Amino acid sequence: MSDSENSTNKRKKGVRNTEEYKYLKIKKSRLSGNPYKNYRGNIVPGKAIGQSCKCKFKCFENISETERIAIMNKFRSFETKNEQDIYLQGLMLPQPINKRRPRKEQASLRASSFKYFVNVQAERRQVCKTAFLSLHSVSSKAIQRLQTLLNLGKSPKDLRGKQNNRKIIPGNIIQIVREHISSFPVKQSHYSSREYNYLDARLNVKIMHNLFKEKYSATNVKYSPYYKIFKEHFDYKFGRPQVDTCCQCEELNIKATSSSLNETAKRAALAELMVHKRRTKKFNNSIQVTEKVCSENDSVLGLCFDYMQNISLPSIPVQDIFYFRQLSVFPFSIHNLKNKSAQFFLYQEGVAKKGPNETCSFILKYLKQNVPSSVKELHLYSDGYGGQNKNNVMIRFCLALTDTGMFEKVVHKFPIRGHSFLPCDRDFGLVKRKLNRIDKIYTPKQVCEVICNSAKGHKFTVEMVNGEDVVDFKNWWSKHYKKTCLSIESSGRSIARAQKESFAVSSFMEFRYDHTRKGIVEALKFIDGIQTSSFILRNTNTDAVSLPIQKAYGEEKIPINIKKMNDIKKVIKYIPEEFEDFYNTLQEWPTTEADMED
Repeated sequence: MSDSENSTNKRKKGVRNTEEYKYLKIKKSRLSGNPYKNYRGNIVPGKAIGQSCKCKFKCFENISETERIAIMNKFRSFETKNEQDIYLQGLMLPQPINKRRPRKEQASLRASSFKYFVNVQAERRQVCKTAFLSLHSVSSKAIQRLQTLLNLGKSPKDLRGKQNNRKIIPGNIIQIVREHISSFPVKQSHYSSREYNYLDARLNVKIMHNLFKEKYSATNVKYSPYYKIFKEHFDYKFGRPQVDTCCQCEELNIKATSSSLNETAKRAALAELMVHKRRTKKFNNSIQVTEKVCSENDSVLGLCFDYMQNISLPSIPVQDIFYFRQLSVFPFSIHNLKNKSAQFFLYQEGVAKKGPNETCSFILKYLKQNVPSSVKELHLYSDGYGGQNKNNVMIRFCLALTDTGMFEKVVHKFPIRGHSFLPCDRDFGLVKRKLNRIDKIYTPKQVCEVICNSAKGHKFTVEMVNGEDVVDFKNWWSKHYKKTCLSIESSGRSIARAQKESFAVSSFMEFRYDHTRKGIVEALKFIDGIQTSSFILRNTNTDAVSLPIQKAYGEEKIPINIKKMNDIKKVIKYIPEEFEDFYNTLQEWPTTEADMED
């Protein structure tokens, strides 16, 4: 990634709570004379009035204890060191030296002597130097500094920490650090409205710094400046989250606890949050109901499907691998709610993509191979990612399942975003746990073996996908179905234009298909909702609907990004001889400048 790309994506800066900074707490405590914990963790006692001067003028005896405390509190009430020093300077009066005693040669001579005063109520009283130091709990050295400045006619200025002799990292070293951080491959999130860049989950800044020291041993850059450059110049995160947070939950929680809203608005936010959470539970409750019905009725079947996080190959404990883009392997899972089994469709990038063609092809193949003809009602559950599961292609595919008579009824439900935990995710957790226990994985066939051994009782099966297994659903559905139309309920001249409802896939959470109403889909904005909208998607004057058989890719190979291919070639030296054939074949794959992973 270039510097120009980094500059457009600054780090996310939160609100600074400077009052909680450790060094500012210590600074404030020293000024106010309160006890504090220093940088080593030791407790430093607070400032207190010192010992009595015991001089012939009896300074302490002439000032009551209450007045002594008031003097100390007055001095400690100033918020800056400069204000305290100016206050003390105002209580000292320089006097010419009347008589000098004989001194040794080259002895330093004082320019003047000083009288010391304290303010007691509205009166200015003279005290000795010892009493002056004790009443303000300051050192003799601090007073000497103020006296020197007073003789020079200067006001005190706190210059601590203002020196310009700090070690500065040269610009060329900063550039090397930035180039090193940029050399790590990143992935982008696709669920959020803003794009986030994610580094490998196995990395952290400490590991990156150790890799930097190995690669650039002569630069001698310590961890602290490396970390500072990482935070200030890059907006990178580690890992790639699979679960999205619910924006509505976050928004309503903030409203319910906001100090700027009145109680009525807070109660309204809490009520809305309660309704929202009830709706989110509808999805999981529906899965549980389907599981129960499936176990009791052989004519009903429920399936959950989703893509697992990409698996990068080769997976080897070599530090250089962090710098290289790796080959991605795509596991697609279909979980059977009836027998709790899961079938994975596994393939590498270059064989097929991750789109609606693949999703519909795998589901159709599963239905033909594993579902008996006695099943008449099909319930589908998946997340709402538009590029794979919730799109025009999937809607027409489900509609064709009933229009062709394969099923009498099909229901497809989607969760509210941020509340999309599926039974597939439990299966993925078992696979990930197994993968994390294996140090070296080189080929998709090894991944296949790991998945099969991840669950007891042979509940996981894997089918290796070829490019010819993917059917072209994208170009098929437009021959039989419309892209959009008005709902039956809102069509007609009697309905105002503002009340007319067009078919938009993203607006609905549940879709129902019935063989008695061919070409019609019922859409609900909430799962198990009362209000439904019916849309006639079937084209008029068309032949009978048939599922597609045209291959999406045929014998053609999907090109792999050329930068990734170059990185794969660099890691071949770490591949054992028994797996070299796979990587040698991979080198003959066509390449492209575009990223074809997702």
